[in-house]
Amino acid sequence: MKKNAPSAPETSTSGLRGSVEHERHSQIIAAADEHFRLYGYRKTSVADLGKAIGVSSTYLYRFFSSKQAIGEAVCTTVLNRMENELRRVVDGPGTATQRLRRFMQLTLQRSLEIFFDGTRLHELVVSAMEESWKTATAHEAELLAMTRELVKAGRETGEFERKTPLDEVASGISEALRLFAHPVALQYRPREELEAALAAVASLVLRSLAP
Repeated sequence: MKKNAPSAPETSTSGLRGSVEHERHSQIIAAADEHFRLYGYRKTSVADLGKAIGVSSTYLYRFFSSKQAIGEAVCTTVLNRMENELRRVVDGPGTATQRLRRFMQLTLQRSLEIFFDGTRLHELVVSAMEESWKTATAHEAELLAMTRELVKAGRETGEFERKTPLDEVASGISEALRLFAHPVALQYRPREELEAALAAVASLVLRSLAP
């Protein structure tokens, strides 16, 4: 399990002990990421991770207070990649209408890649969402904030109506997107069907936003 260690996650992780910049911290996250992909999160213990990395459980506890804390660090790294891509859409070229549609499409695409990538990493993200880890709640808050930015941008250019309270509109769109971003909602439908459904929902949302 020797891979080049990814950079440490940008957001803070609950239960972290020691310096975030410490090289060993990144190595632990990289090794845990690989282990969770191979064996799943739920059946993995801190002892299992220590054995896979080649250190003792006591040593791991110098950096993380629990298995969940390690899981949150891995989950943060995974979800940050998705958020960074979505941020580029929000800040990128095109009208607010085009960017909002693309934002919704990319949310589905990246969610499918995370949850159904052929590994068992989805167990980790499902646990984060079902147990409301800080990682998951922060991710949902970030998606809501970006949605709000896009709606606000559309109002400023005259593309979207201004009568409905901004927070109400952003919240409504985010709720609709849950159907295309949560593993439980995604696992029972084929990708083609989900993409068609997302296209229909996006068109409906954009028509409702028209002035």
